[in-house]
Amino acid sequence: MVRREEIIVREIVIKESVAKNIANIAWYLESEGLIATAEKFVDDIYDFIDKLSDSRKVHAT
Repeated sequence: MVRREEIIVREIVIKESVAKNIANIAWYLESEGLIATAEKFVDDIYDFIDKLSDSRKVHAT
């Protein structure tokens, strides 16, 4: 029996409009004096998007 291992990669592409909307929300938060919140918002959004991009190992026999 031979085991074969495959790596599946899911690529996530962020449209320009999404990136602009994230930037607009961050700009609004900053304009309200919430600079740290704006930075955390952007970091959290991009971390979430990065987690959607998933590489898994699939073991097939």
